[in-house]
Amino acid sequence: MARVVVAGVLVAGSCAIGPTVWGAQQNEDVVVDLWADRDDDDANGIADGEQQELPVLARTDLSPVTASLVGARLRVASGGSGARVVTAAGRPLPWGSELPSGAFWQGLSPGRLEVTATTKQRGDVRIILNVSGFDMRDGEGARVDMATSHASLERTPPMRIEGGVDAPYDDFDALRVVVSVPDAMPADAPDLSVDSVSPLGARLDTIPRLRLVPAACARDSGGLRCWASAPIRLVVDDQDRNHPLVKDRSIKATLGGAIVFRRGGHKAQMIRVLGPRSSPAGPIGLLRASLRSVVLRVTPGGVPAIGGNDASAVSALRSELGAASAIWGQCGVTFGDPSSLEVRVVDPPPPHLVSIGDGLGIRASGGELRLRVDGKTLVVVTRAGETPGAVALEMTRVAERAGFSCQVSSNATIAPGLGPSADVSFRRRDRTLATADRDPNAPLSTDATLTVRIGSVDLSDGLEHFADMDSMAGTLEERTLLKAIDDGAPALIEVVVVPLFEGGGRIGESFIASDRSSLRNIVVLDRAGIRARKSSLTLAHELGHVLMDLPGHPDDYGVDTPTLLMDSDAAEESPFGPRRISLEECARVVRESGPGSPAPLLVAVPIAPVPVHQ
Repeated sequence: MARVVVAGVLVAGSCAIGPTVWGAQQNEDVVVDLWADRDDDDANGIADGEQQELPVLARTDLSPVTASLVGARLRVASGGSGARVVTAAGRPLPWGSELPSGAFWQGLSPGRLEVTATTKQRGDVRIILNVSGFDMRDGEGARVDMATSHASLERTPPMRIEGGVDAPYDDFDALRVVVSVPDAMPADAPDLSVDSVSPLGARLDTIPRLRLVPAACARDSGGLRCWASAPIRLVVDDQDRNHPLVKDRSIKATLGGAIVFRRGGHKAQMIRVLGPRSSPAGPIGLLRASLRSVVLRVTPGGVPAIGGNDASAVSALRSELGAASAIWGQCGVTFGDPSSLEVRVVDPPPPHLVSIGDGLGIRASGGELRLRVDGKTLVVVTRAGETPGAVALEMTRVAERAGFSCQVSSNATIAPGLGPSADVSFRRRDRTLATADRDPNAPLSTDATLTVRIGSVDLSDGLEHFADMDSMAGTLEERTLLKAIDDGAPALIEVVVVPLFEGGGRIGESFIASDRSSLRNIVVLDRAGIRARKSSLTLAHELGHVLMDLPGHPDDYGVDTPTLLMDSDAAEESPFGPRRISLEECARVVRESGPGSPAPLLVAVPIAPVPVHQ
């Protein structure tokens, strides 16, 4: 008998059908090639082939029934569970029903089906449905469901995979493709390509031809031949993509996107790209952190710390934020679309902040504090035994009577301190920063034990940074700068770029919640930290301290692992540099900053459908 292949593609809910193909003889076979529809195109957590009603987005992988069969009744001769007919409204049609106009074939499981269509004009016509299938397998050979599970970004350096297609491999994130095809189909390996697409469907990278070799099928897979690929690695940049050990099996991918397998240019199946499939904190899907970023000018009205002008500064920092977001995709964490992230270029703040008890936090012994705010003289009387915090509250009351609005914040007690200091930030009624200075006719304080200092920011000689003794509170200059920028939003991470740190040797630092300071969830880096992206990933590293609420580094008290992002001293521009995040670290991020944590910095993002073009 002659074989006539009928194929069609459904795109965005409408079908594109070629000319109807029928032979001259009544008993010609109609052969339809399908893929078992095991993925989840509508992102509802259910495989498309298991849904009892298919919305438009779930019909991407259906193949239209030729119009010449409209009105025919279908009888299954063999293999009826491997495919089904779906109406134009997305409802499965029982076998034996009359075929309506606009119906589709949908593959369900690999194998060969024979169906007899009884037509009024041509009698009985035999229809052969060849259904091929995709499976994804992990390093232990376990199946990774394309609808209820997902692929994840690579967290290990490049490695050579030894052994055949059935050999286990030690790479949690890389997945092997196994393709099952009916015996009746051509004996050669299926010609497949692999696309990586963004959450919006834009193509990011391609493997033009996926190399497949013969492999053993599952024990219950009679009538099928199987082919398998090497484990495919999903990576975030060209450094990882092009390493000679893994170049042929690596593809760039992004969190929230998908890996799409195609045959003849048409979509076959796909799998989503999310966080680790399992971790000590459970599976991780897609989590988003909210960042607000600021680039400081060196002087008021001067050039920004990076970029040379405001537009270039914004572009440079967004690029850095995008690189950091890609790295944290290993844990299912994103910072959002870099092109839309908020970045401001601002002047250094005026001396708006007065620190009470700065340094050791010693209590008052009695005296008078005198200063000027926007030219108005303020006088505060101190009493013996008062804490810096109590004096700060009295200063606020005096300032408010003079027409100002103040923000009072307590600082963590530094290592040699007796207690916490307190800062008073002076604001005008419109919330802009006021300027504090000394009264030229009187001392700032006559209290013998209470230290009072006015903070100022001068970035021309670098930002004075904290040391081990005062890391929990930060220096007065740091607090003056950061409290002018920080809006106190508990679920927001601030990123601040300064020209340089005083004294050199430091390119980034972070303030975290466990330090119990009024400064928290803040990252500061300088232009050297920006330049060190490829070797040190400074921004991603410092964000790790915030997300994990981690004051130290794993190699401070454990094994030195230079490939880990949180290693304290590694620097290398290669896939073996400090860019990997362990499963345990991903779990810590979820516990310390995830949606269920005491102070969540991350929100769960619902998985949306990816528009994949045929």
